[in-house]
Amino acid sequence: MVIPELAALLTVLPAGLVAFYVWLLKSRKGSLPITNDECAFDKNKYGHILNFDKYCLYIHEKPTLIISGEFHYFRIPDKSRWESILKKYRAGGFNCVRLYFHWGYHSPDEGIYNFDDNRDIDYLLNLCENLNLYVLAAPGPYICTETQAGGFPFWVLEKVKRVRHMLYTGFKKYDPEFSAYQKQWFEKILPIIAKHQITEKQGGCVIAVQIENELFEKVINIPFGLHDEMKFLCKVARDCEINVPLFTNDPNEVGSFIIKPSSNFLNRGSFGLDLYGFDKYFVFVPASSPTPWAFNVVQDPKKWKPWKPKDVANALDVIEKTTRSYGPEAANTPIFIPELQGGWFTTYKLQHTFDDVYNYYGGAFTRTAYESVLAQGCTMASIYMVYGGTNWGTLGDLDGYTSYDYSACVREYGYMSSRIRELRLGIHFIRSFSDLFTKTERVKNPNISTSIKNVFNLQRQSVMKNVKRGDEVLFSFFRNFNDQKLPIFQVFVKYKEGQRREQKFSMNCFLQYKTSFIALGNYITITGLKLIFSTLPIYLRIIQNQVNEIWIVPVNDVGELAFQGEVTIDGNLGSSIRKVGHAIHIVSFNGVGGFARIRNADSKGDLYILALRNESLNVYFDPLNSVLETQYGDQEHDITILFSREPSKHVRFQSHPTYPLPFVYKKQFTAGEKTSEVHLVPKLLRWRYRTTDFNDLDWRKIDLKNGGPIENYYASGHILYNARFSSNYSSSKVNLSINMRHRCTIFVNGRFVGGHTTYSRQLFFPGSKFGPELFKYLGGEKYDITQFLHPNGDEEKNSLVILVENWGISRQSVIFNDVRNPRGIISANIDGLVKETKLNWSICGVDLRKLDNPFNTSGIPDEHKNFDWKESEKGINGYGVIPNDGIKWWSFRFSHPLESKFKDILNAPLRLVLYGSFTSYIFLNDTLIGRYYGNGDCAQHDYYLMDGLLKFGDEENQITMMVYSWETVNPEEIIVEIRGWEIDDVKKTGNLIKPKKGVDEDIDEVKPWIVRKEHIPLT
Repeated sequence: MVIPELAALLTVLPAGLVAFYVWLLKSRKGSLPITNDECAFDKNKYGHILNFDKYCLYIHEKPTLIISGEFHYFRIPDKSRWESILKKYRAGGFNCVRLYFHWGYHSPDEGIYNFDDNRDIDYLLNLCENLNLYVLAAPGPYICTETQAGGFPFWVLEKVKRVRHMLYTGFKKYDPEFSAYQKQWFEKILPIIAKHQITEKQGGCVIAVQIENELFEKVINIPFGLHDEMKFLCKVARDCEINVPLFTNDPNEVGSFIIKPSSNFLNRGSFGLDLYGFDKYFVFVPASSPTPWAFNVVQDPKKWKPWKPKDVANALDVIEKTTRSYGPEAANTPIFIPELQGGWFTTYKLQHTFDDVYNYYGGAFTRTAYESVLAQGCTMASIYMVYGGTNWGTLGDLDGYTSYDYSACVREYGYMSSRIRELRLGIHFIRSFSDLFTKTERVKNPNISTSIKNVFNLQRQSVMKNVKRGDEVLFSFFRNFNDQKLPIFQVFVKYKEGQRREQKFSMNCFLQYKTSFIALGNYITITGLKLIFSTLPIYLRIIQNQVNEIWIVPVNDVGELAFQGEVTIDGNLGSSIRKVGHAIHIVSFNGVGGFARIRNADSKGDLYILALRNESLNVYFDPLNSVLETQYGDQEHDITILFSREPSKHVRFQSHPTYPLPFVYKKQFTAGEKTSEVHLVPKLLRWRYRTTDFNDLDWRKIDLKNGGPIENYYASGHILYNARFSSNYSSSKVNLSINMRHRCTIFVNGRFVGGHTTYSRQLFFPGSKFGPELFKYLGGEKYDITQFLHPNGDEEKNSLVILVENWGISRQSVIFNDVRNPRGIISANIDGLVKETKLNWSICGVDLRKLDNPFNTSGIPDEHKNFDWKESEKGINGYGVIPNDGIKWWSFRFSHPLESKFKDILNAPLRLVLYGSFTSYIFLNDTLIGRYYGNGDCAQHDYYLMDGLLKFGDEENQITMMVYSWETVNPEEIIVEIRGWEIDDVKKTGNLIKPKKGVDEDIDEVKPWIVRKEHIPLT
């Protein structure tokens, strides 16, 4: 009978699975009576201002490329730097920023919302408008971004159980209470955003609003995301007068929340947004890959294997095909990537720094990735990150310690690295040809091939009105992923002139391994010259008075230009011409800087080729006042400027010796002359210290089961626990067993016992950085505390103090329900006491609801105590760190080494350098700017002192350090100093230059990076 029963079961099982799938799918669709039409962008009303088709956005009816970069205002505590950083985005060629708005940063407690000072987003949006930057606004409510709780306020975590509607990991159930809190946030933030919409304000900056973040609709084809969740948020956005297009960002291109045809039964009840966006992350640092389990990780960055080109190709080269396959809406809206990888973060317990991350990716990575998605027809992309900033205070979660440099285009201290200098060459090309580049179709049968493999990606043709078939401008995407890493190869071009037979000719091309460029072909200049193909990269096109055309190109003696018909050339570039067939003339140059003028007998004007070397400056053009704002370092001495009209007579412009043309001028810089007067190692003065007296703190009795940071609103930094117990022991050995997250430091009767860290990069393990902890009751440690106790039978009670540091609340990412992973003490027991002994637990910390900023705290209640300080002649460098001192506070003062008279023309970023096996929270002028772990829990030793927090002139700056240690640290082992940033300004990495071990090199001989600033009026 077993076999028939088994057969019957196997017959019923598929039907049961199908029924379960249908139920799951229907339950995910929800029941809220909100339709797609209610939340759709009104093209009829606003289409003349903002519109879109499958190619691109149309802004005021003009096809527009959206070249965007991520900008986190909340990671820049000094609002005065917002403008200077955003100007670097503009200098890099960006015309847009994506802005996440951090709910928890604005709301320390229920009903309290702060939008002033460094949270003044109205000011921020006005600033974007003044800088001609469009904005992709992302108000969450969930933002992820490696921040605590993914951006949710701590008070929300205490009040609701299903954060992000997550019932369990991998399963959601709609929670009206949580939605009500989300609505509260939207009703505060969206009206501010709404008044800056391009559809509402002349010169408005907001062109689209993102709803939620990385919200899967399906995970491995299993229904997961709640349509009611998305419906509700979209409807609230529309009710708050958001009328620009709405979008969300899939974690990758899997087709979530796209409007689908209801003719398919499975699509009925589906909800979709106006624009389909998806994120792309594809190359990860070997030691910090986002895999669930990280065993056998190569920690030493010197042993990392280079990233594989095939990982880039496999991830990016099918975007267009995949996205367009999702149906009508995905096929009829622009290909849109709200987050395109521009670096990577690093985390705790790793050996490498962001300088190592930068070296791993290299200077060309971001450009190569960006041009790879452009090859897929993507006209809306935002690079994450362009400037990373700082996890100042306790902003970061377990995936981010103090620095959030991200090895980004602009380094944490403001340096424009080789990555943005390389990227903007590609950006300038597509922007200067945007009238042709914005609307393209993929060419099925390209007219070119190459002599080696994996250097030619694909070809696209411009889709323009009134262009004859065959006359479309061609864009060919080159990307050197050749296995032999060969930089020089031949390009074979097929070309048919009129009625003549098609011919094939070769051109030479130079392209370094793992770099890219977009080649121009089948293009007619304003002067009437026809370019058949160019293997010489073109950085920039300038049309001069509708008569002449100027191309900026690199110094390159390999690349060539193929023209139809005979051409004549003059200039100083040392050009040569070779003829192919009847009328193809191929031009090459000798690899020096200079210019060439090209024309033919029928030319209306001249085509100028200007060959420039790769050095490029940070230049922002202020169109309102017609002023160039330049920033430059030691390696730059002058600037070359192309004028469309005669320059100002009030400025000393010189004719350029290399480019003796009437529209090219040279300007010598002058601010650099002042840098010899700047010394960037200030003296540390007026050292003081004090100690936290645990007995003076305001302790509150608790049941240890309710002793976590969320329920006590102690979620930033440290929590202190105290247990008092009698001196009656049943054993000669007394042990403390403690399980906590993430770091603890233990004192018994004022003496240091020990400490440890519980943290893991493995899913489910104790202290897991993401995902739920399945083994939370593991991970404890046992300490023998016998020697620290009062004698047996002593009348005085023992006092146990446990200092626990929380590295951050998990961020509830993707499918994980981990925001309530345990923090603080999970369990603590003492063995060896008589049975009737009770442990009476108390707790103290900093109640975040009472703070203006819930992240600007160490968690130690007396952190702002102004009395009981004692003077110290030597400071911590002379005293050392003794564990039995408990929590000791050190303070010193210094004057900014840059004199006030130079402030307008020079900028000298400073860093605090720390070495020594101690732990420290660092305050600069009362702002918590960093967390230091000298025991190896974190690799960071250099902390950016934000320019806007520093005082100049006669005003002194104060740094206060909260210090404790698990071992005695001798004075000679400690370094505390303030320096400039001695960096690689030759290769333009921005990496710190540090003495090599075993090499007698004085770091003081390396010049710090000093920014020279100069404003050049052009009229």
